[in-house]
This record gives sequence, structure tokens and C-alpha cells, in this order.
Amino acid sequence: MSRHKARMAALQGLYQYELASNPLEEILSFRWFEKNLENDDIELATRLIQGVVKNWELLDNIIKAYSINRPLDQISIVNRCILRLSIYSLVNMKEISPRIVINEALELTREFESEESVSFINGILNSVYKDEMVKLTGE
Repeated sequence: MSRHKARMAALQGLYQYELASNPLEEILSFRWFEKNLENDDIELATRLIQGVVKNWELLDNIIKAYSINRPLDQISIVNRCILRLSIYSLVNMKEISPRIVINEALELTREFESEESVSFINGILNSVYKDEMVKLTGE
């Protein structure tokens, strides 16, 4: 399974959802995605998109809590979508290593944003991950 391709599809779907308000059913058809997606990729991308959309407000509140110096509306749409996607994965998809989630987020950021955004995304995701680990371990 190409998790990267699935995450790329999920990111682009979430971008459409936020920017163009495309219906979720249309986004989940993946007809707009120009590359071939295997069934495993479609399943993961669908799970990610549905999970993020279902938890949109909660994810935005988490982003607001960790990006103290940058209001949500000043974070680019792509960065917001990468953060939502990655925070959802960190919190809800324990079967995927947090390091993989963070590394994938940084790769997506390098592909679709600037190098400056990489450190911003990395800082927020590392903080969320550390706080999640404290919740799990109590340390």
C-alpha cells in the first residue's frame, strides 16, 4: 500500500472540501485524482477524509491550541488540511507509527508548501504527539 499516495489523495480531497465546499460523496469518488489509486489507497484516503470531516471542529480547536502565535485563519488552507489530516492520524490511528505520520506530513508540506511551513508543521505535530504520549503513559 502506498500510504503516501493515499495521504496525498486525502489532502487534496480535504482541500476541495474546504475551498470549494464540494460534497463529500463527490470527493470520495476520487474521480478528480489524476493518479491510479489501489483499493488499499482508496480505503485509507476515504478513512482519513471521513475522519477529518467528522472531527473538523475538534481538529481546528487542537490546531488553535498549538499555534498560539498564528491564528487559524492566517494558516494557509494547505497547511490547515495537512495539520487536520495528521492530527487525526496521530490521535485516532494508533496502528500507524506517529513518526510515519509526522514524516508523511513533512513530505506533503515539502510537496505542496514552502520549507518555512515544514518547521511550523513539524513543531505543532511534535507537540501534539508528545502530549498524546503523556495521556497514554501518564508520564
